[in-house]
Amino acid sequence: MSRLSRRRGLAAGVTLLAALAVGACNGNPAGGTGAGSGEIDPNAVLRVTASSPFQNLDPAQLAPGGYPYLTLIYDRLTMVNSKDEIVPGLATSWTFAKDGSYLEFALRDGVTFHDGTPFDADAVKVNIERGQTLPTSTIKQDLADITGVTVVDAHTVRLNLKPGAGAVLPSALATAAGMMVSPKAIAGGVNLKLAPGNAGSGPYVATEFVPNEKYVVKRAEGTYWDSNAGRLAGMEITRVPEGATRLNGVISGQTDLSFVSSANEVVQARQLGESGQLKVTTRPFRNVLGILLRAGKGDLKDKRVREAIARSVDPAAVEALFNGTCTRTRSIYPNSPWENPSATYPYEFDLDKAKALIAEAGGAKVSISFSSGTNTEQPATAIQAAMSKAGINATLNPTPNSETEARFIAGDFELEVSNTFNPRLDPAGTVNNYLTGNYKLATDPAAIASTAATAADPRLSVEERAKQYHQLWEQLFSEAWFIPICNLTNATIASPKVVGAEQLPWTNLGLFDLRTVAKTKG
Repeated sequence: MSRLSRRRGLAAGVTLLAALAVGACNGNPAGGTGAGSGEIDPNAVLRVTASSPFQNLDPAQLAPGGYPYLTLIYDRLTMVNSKDEIVPGLATSWTFAKDGSYLEFALRDGVTFHDGTPFDADAVKVNIERGQTLPTSTIKQDLADITGVTVVDAHTVRLNLKPGAGAVLPSALATAAGMMVSPKAIAGGVNLKLAPGNAGSGPYVATEFVPNEKYVVKRAEGTYWDSNAGRLAGMEITRVPEGATRLNGVISGQTDLSFVSSANEVVQARQLGESGQLKVTTRPFRNVLGILLRAGKGDLKDKRVREAIARSVDPAAVEALFNGTCTRTRSIYPNSPWENPSATYPYEFDLDKAKALIAEAGGAKVSISFSSGTNTEQPATAIQAAMSKAGINATLNPTPNSETEARFIAGDFELEVSNTFNPRLDPAGTVNNYLTGNYKLATDPAAIASTAATAADPRLSVEERAKQYHQLWEQLFSEAWFIPICNLTNATIASPKVVGAEQLPWTNLGLFDLRTVAKTKG
């Protein structure tokens, strides 16, 4: 393996979007040293359990929710810190052209992939083009605004943009879409899904991978460019779907770090944190627990049925299931310029109105899909009961957590109780993913295409863009494509020796970026 040159002092990354919407890009990369005391143990191996599936290790072919695991082995062009700010990664700064025709990145120099290939503008071009053209790519939507890649010089690259598009890219490239793989590994046919070896430039390399079971990494040789990352000898990550089992693993000392979001486990974790037995950090989800509806399928084609479903669900009753750990919401961007402060949700709980709508529609039959054994199981059961009271013939369809989202996206399910509606940092990503792209909740994407295109124009101010998004959210709710209910609470639980768990990015999505976690000696 080759050495990575370390560069101190991260430059500021400035974009129209980042400066206005998520703050300046100054300071440390994602994560940080975190709280903790004692000397860091460079020989420690961190044992982690998590519920999210990890089906493969190719950033261009990931299943939903799989990208956090890959941050250990692949660097990204941009990153997100614990405050949801876009910060430098392999790109040290970025700027939109005044006419919006391109997005230019200045790239970090001295970085080498672990197979010895230099990271440069050519590598960016190879990765972007692969993500756009690979038949099985799952990141095409994130890269759809890019019409071409221009290599200006070794450390400057331009992403040429569709007219009036591309505002979402600085945040999108902090996920799998911005992960860089060695061009040599791509050309050589390395099995990136199961055995990527030295294909990345991240702080760790994968040494063992069993899909949806076990994922082991060790620290990469050489000095990594971010001194806050790669401070462990390695990590052993095991998928454990049951929250109680994950919590008990940390309590017993079999696990160093895990995450829970079901009410009982969150309440218990808080008590353990207050007693000093464990390090516990709780954070409200940005994800919205709610109901995804495929409005073009079955009886959901009738808007009266969709409205009846929305009116049959009492958010207070669902909130009560979580013992105060799911905060009621009727929006997706609360306390944000992307949300219209004067807007009101159109379909508040009204069981009599729901009954009348179903009677008018001549009855309705729906199947309620959800991920079994997760924090959506209880609300799905409560929602079924509520729908039944409204006269809807509702049946439950429990599915494995590793399959649910992919099958809804594929069109297999007409309705899903889900905690995966993730309002992206830039709302263009929310529209692309949920309304017009992967989830295709909008029954007629062409009808909202003009508004969505205007909203995503990087030449406009946040205020100008926000007006367009206010219209889109109004349609999202009035058409009952998505019914928001509440924001769950995520608890990060760690042994006293773990350092940096309090500041992990993405925990408000039920995900994580573990690059900067460490352990103390003793």
